[in-house]
Amino acid sequence: MKEDERIEKYCKYCERARTLSDPDTVLCEKIGPVDASHCCRRFRYDPLKRDPRRRADALDRLEDLEFDEI
Repeated sequence: MKEDERIEKYCKYCERARTLSDPDTVLCEKIGPVDASHCCRRFRYDPLKRDPRRRADALDRLEDLEFDEI
């Protein structure tokens, strides 16, 4: 599977879209206001707009740690 096939092509991840006060709507510089889950053929992925997912195993290890009180 290629890298591009795993990317969810939503306007909220496009470099041409700007967020508005409504989290479900973005402002596309080409089309105008659109739904955040919309996608057009001008889509360009912007990795900085995606929130990174936390790994479950890393969270489990953090819960297992014991910290000494000072």
